[in-house]
Amino acid sequence: MKKKNKETKVHKYPNEFYFDDYPICQEMKKAYESGKGLSSAEAKRLFEKAKEENKDDLYYDAMECLGEGKRGVKKAEKLLFDALRIDEHYVQTYIGLAQVFGISGEKKKAREAIIKAYEETLRKFPKWPREMPWGFLENRAYLRALQYRADLFWDDGKSDDAIKLFRLLLKLNPNDNQGVRYEISALYSGVSGDKLNKMFDEGNEKQDWSKLQKLVEVQNLKHHFWKEPKYD
Repeated sequence: MKKKNKETKVHKYPNEFYFDDYPICQEMKKAYESGKGLSSAEAKRLFEKAKEENKDDLYYDAMECLGEGKRGVKKAEKLLFDALRIDEHYVQTYIGLAQVFGISGEKKKAREAIIKAYEETLRKFPKWPREMPWGFLENRAYLRALQYRADLFWDDGKSDDAIKLFRLLLKLNPNDNQGVRYEISALYSGVSGDKLNKMFDEGNEKQDWSKLQKLVEVQNLKHHFWKEPKYD
């Protein structure tokens, strides 16, 4: 008796992730319509790629909504929770939620989102890489998670923990696109976060940041936390 050829296993694309305007979804749709279907491996590959793209889009859409008043903030929150349903471990989504809850004044929820972002960053990096440059977009959520967590430690009076994370950030991203050198300088000198913000406001108003630069110079000479990059 002649054996039948083994049929290709076809996986249906879950409805909650089916968006016709996604090229990947169109690719899958064509495969089904042609009658050829997709192998398990190919379906999984396309599905994971679609999830990755979709959760990023939801994050950026949410950030755009933040400029639309209270209604936009609520819409942003919904989009980010949609993103969590795709990937509950995605750090960037928690960073977005921290921003949303910060704007809406929900301090407890903002704190929880920051701590979760930090925990997921530790989960992602059981061992820190030598560098994590800000110039690579995929690094920014992790760098923000570390900075936000350090800020919480600072607010809680846990200076040693905050300094440890600030130093780590300056090691991972020596160009310091986040202004961490100013924060650690303020912490070492006893300047509060509110006072530091006022110094930034004053510098921006006068277009003169010499006070901030002096603060870094003085504290860096004492504590050696940052080496200013040299540009050719």
